[in-house]
Amino acid sequence: MTHPKVEAPPDTRSALLQAALACFAEHGFDGTSMRMIAQRAQRPLSLLSHYFGHKEGLYREVFAWMLAAPWRKPSAPSMPPTGYVPRDRSEALRMLREQIHGIYMEVMSKSNSQDPLVEYSSALFLREMRSPRPSLHPLLVAHMAPRSETLRNCIHMLRTDLKEAEVIFLGSAIIGQVVGQGLMRGINQVVWKTAESARNDFQAAEMLVDLCLFGLLGEQQPRA
Repeated sequence: MTHPKVEAPPDTRSALLQAALACFAEHGFDGTSMRMIAQRAQRPLSLLSHYFGHKEGLYREVFAWMLAAPWRKPSAPSMPPTGYVPRDRSEALRMLREQIHGIYMEVMSKSNSQDPLVEYSSALFLREMRSPRPSLHPLLVAHMAPRSETLRNCIHMLRTDLKEAEVIFLGSAIIGQVVGQGLMRGINQVVWKTAESARNDFQAAEMLVDLCLFGLLGEQQPRA
């Protein structure tokens, strides 16, 4: 099998993490062995135990390293761990719009990237989306909580009639809609080839804002 070329990292730990990312993305957790990773990294097997202990620990470290995205700049400024709380409906609409744009642009930047590390990270995320391993839960919560909490706070402000479970469902549905649209870009171009597409990613994100707001507020939706 031909592997995408990844430039040599400056240190052994990064070499092992890059090799582990590639192997886990291609073969999954169960299909990857520590020996396979060491061979891919062209490093002694003993170094994996030295740096990471065991395969579960290495898997967790790969995700922590991947979420920190050391090979590219972050796509958005950091947020408070508990997200933002809007002061009124107008601010809730603005924040909701910003979050949809941020999620979509982040997904599209990955789907448009030619960097094999980004491709591997996207593939590994897809493997974990259905049923993340328990060891990853704290990492995923810390990574996603600021954005998901902001969405929840905005929906609470805009739909005071909803129960907490309904708010959470709608918040996760918005994230799923926006992420799914970005991830399915290639399939959509095949299936909908005769349809006119949005001119650019910003316009596409605006259309997703309209779609999500219609679902939340109905036809008479206000605009920020």
